[in-house]
Amino acid sequence: MKFNQSGENNYSPAQETIPAGYRPVAKVNTPVAVFGGNTTFVLYAEHTGKVVMLGNPNKAYAGCTGVWRTADPMPA
Repeated sequence: MKFNQSGENNYSPAQETIPAGYRPVAKVNTPVAVFGGNTTFVLYAEHTGKVVMLGNPNKAYAGCTGVWRTADPMPA
């Protein structure tokens, strides 16, 4: 992905939401690692599907990866 802006995000909500069926089952923040470029940035997924941003993406290209258990073993 390419981040278009720089600036600190202090637990800011993202516009994107994880679809039902793919949401983490745990009711704690699930980290989605962001890596590459000059990013100092982390995303957290919540069981509600909300995505929370923390850190500074620094207008960089980066990759994301996340692994968590869902309530639906075969989401459609």
